[in-house]
Amino acid sequence: MKKTLTFLLVLAGFTSPAVPADPPNILWIYLEDVSGWFGCYGDEIIETPNIDALAASGIRFDRFYTSAGVCSAMRSSTIVGAMQTSLGIHNHRSGRATFRGKGMGLGFDDIRLPQGVKTLPEIFRAAGYHTFNEGGKDDYNFAFDAKRLYDFLPKKRGWGPKALVAGQCWAGKKDGQPFFGQVQLGGGKLGKRAPKVVDRSKVPVPPYYPDTDLVREEIAHHYDCLLKTDEQVGEVIAALKRDGHFENTLIFCFSDHGYKLHRHKQFLYEGGIHMPLMVAGPSISAGQVRADLISSIDIAPACLAAAGIPIPPHMEGSDFLVDGYSPRAFVVSARDRCDYTIERIRAVVTPRYKYLRNYLTDRPFMQPSYKDGWPVSKEFRKMMAAGEMNETQLIFFGPKKQLEELYDLTSDPHEIHNLAGDPKHRKALEQHRRMLAGWIERTGDRGQKPESNAGLLAALKRWGDKCVNPEYAAARAQVAEERTKLPRVLILGDSISMGYTPIVRNFLDQKAWVVRPRGNCAGTNKGIKHVDNWLALEGGKWDVIWFNFGLHDLKRVHPKTGANSMNPAHPRQAEPDRYEGQLRAIAKKLAASGAKVVFCTTTPVPEGVRPYRDTGDPQRYNAIARRIMDELGIQMHDL
Repeated sequence: MKKTLTFLLVLAGFTSPAVPADPPNILWIYLEDVSGWFGCYGDEIIETPNIDALAASGIRFDRFYTSAGVCSAMRSSTIVGAMQTSLGIHNHRSGRATFRGKGMGLGFDDIRLPQGVKTLPEIFRAAGYHTFNEGGKDDYNFAFDAKRLYDFLPKKRGWGPKALVAGQCWAGKKDGQPFFGQVQLGGGKLGKRAPKVVDRSKVPVPPYYPDTDLVREEIAHHYDCLLKTDEQVGEVIAALKRDGHFENTLIFCFSDHGYKLHRHKQFLYEGGIHMPLMVAGPSISAGQVRADLISSIDIAPACLAAAGIPIPPHMEGSDFLVDGYSPRAFVVSARDRCDYTIERIRAVVTPRYKYLRNYLTDRPFMQPSYKDGWPVSKEFRKMMAAGEMNETQLIFFGPKKQLEELYDLTSDPHEIHNLAGDPKHRKALEQHRRMLAGWIERTGDRGQKPESNAGLLAALKRWGDKCVNPEYAAARAQVAEERTKLPRVLILGDSISMGYTPIVRNFLDQKAWVVRPRGNCAGTNKGIKHVDNWLALEGGKWDVIWFNFGLHDLKRVHPKTGANSMNPAHPRQAEPDRYEGQLRAIAKKLAASGAKVVFCTTTPVPEGVRPYRDTGDPQRYNAIARRIMDELGIQMHDL
């Protein structure tokens, strides 16, 4: 095996002969949105025996920091072993041709890694390793081909460890072939899959949050998620042992960033970037605890070094497992655009201090974001408006933010006493300023410049009116100008149209402006109420209107509540006579708009579909629709 690996390394452009005679397997246990509230880190609210045992069997790192407080930026940097800001892959959810089924068209921000920069799985594959990604999450802000990265991906993406526990991840590897794999655990995103266990009244509430029932629910729920995550880690370890891989597998267990609540996820306070990391496996002595600073960009080079594979020059991280490793003087984390919220923050962490530079002081931390619809977010904003937050809570929830923040992490782990204006800490402030300035110059921090117009246009396509930051003004004006020159297409209908709208948008990119109402237009009951509003969307004046109604009308609903029903004795949402009257009224309004109107028929429904539908009803309702469309001279498209 050693000869094979060495030969493949030479083919890949590497010349080092330092491949171990028995190269280790390497497995990342990737924890999603997980704050390190584990027993091995001193937490007393829950017991996490499997994670604690893993930590005890190797090294527990107490000062591990992620390169960002959000998944795509952190994961992008970790998989290439370099800061996301060095390679232009720092804006959350960028560089994607499609986004949640929505095509970005030809003008999206097509981000490519620089020539010669390869991801870690590609390097391992070139070295003869079998590679897999259980759960399948990648979330990289650059173009890539998953088939070039992995030998095994689950057919259905989601959280692990089902395929790994079943042994599918390594089933395809050759005898004696080592593997590099990732198992993605849902962690803080487990939701209802994490049973409600933890007593809400007993969880600790940090001083930067108001102590309310909703806050306690969020914190306790995260503990519930950690209990389930600990079970899953135990399942992963058991599967490795069962299949004879445990003794020769180097395990890295770590989180991408902190849990979802405000000030943690997406931000650079300790709760967002100071994460758990455990490393255990061959050549790792048990019972170790290290307090030196480790960055998430160090993981990739450490993995390559363990396999005897040369570390490529683009990697900015260091092998922190090697004998004689020289500890870092500091680590850097970066916050840039997250979803549609434009922000720019840099953090420098040293053994004692945290320095934060907030570049966009014209907006508060609590500017509009994807969290705004949450009940706890609404509660926070209500309390802010009513003056019900104290000085500590207003550090994050107040109307302003400081240009600089400096915290003594040894005495102020919650980061609530800003020392940036304290003369006693002036020397430390200036030192950290210089560290950040030097790092920006050395790495060419690409987040110091505004995002490209293509990136901002792509964000507008993804999130539309939610893009309220002033940086979007030029891109929005460009879009508005382009729209005036294009034919206008309105798509109305149920979930069928929701499915094909992204395909139509992508196909007609730069040929037509395609609009559909947000959400499901559902049946004619909803359509008759909203058709005028839909016609007025984006100024109206449609050239083509493509619509379909029927699939919701014929489903069975509870006669009193209107809720979906599996009872065939219950009425349809709109019985045939009502459907006919409402569809005719809707179609007349659409035809009167002056647009070219096309009706799309309802598809057949299989037996057993939920909610209950008679399998013969689609034909029955389509016959009604055909009669109406013939009467009004409206073209039909038969699905």
